[in-house]
Amino acid sequence: MDKNISHLITEACRKNNIYYRSCNPNYITFSSDAQLLVQLYKDMLDIVDKLTGISDRHEIPELKKLISFDIDRINEIDHDLIRLSRKIREEEND
Repeated sequence: MDKNISHLITEACRKNNIYYRSCNPNYITFSSDAQLLVQLYKDMLDIVDKLTGISDRHEIPELKKLISFDIDRINEIDHDLIRLSRKIREEEND
C-alpha cells in the first residue's frame, strides 16, 4: 500500500512542479529500473525486426541464421530480466 501512496504523491507533485522527496526512495528506484528494463527489451526486439528486414531485402541467409539465434537469446534475456525485476522488487520489500 505504501508503494502506491509514494507513487501517487510523487506523480502528483511532478505534474504540479512541486519538489518532493519520497520517504520510500527504493520504490522510485525500483519503478525506474523496471521501466528501463522493459524499454531495453522492446528496443532489442525492434533491432531484431530491422535486421530481419535487411536480411530479407538483400537475401542474406547467414544474417537470418544469426538473427534466429539472437531471437532465441533475447527470449532468454526476457526471462532473465523478469527474474532481475523480481529480485529488485524483493530487495525493495526488505
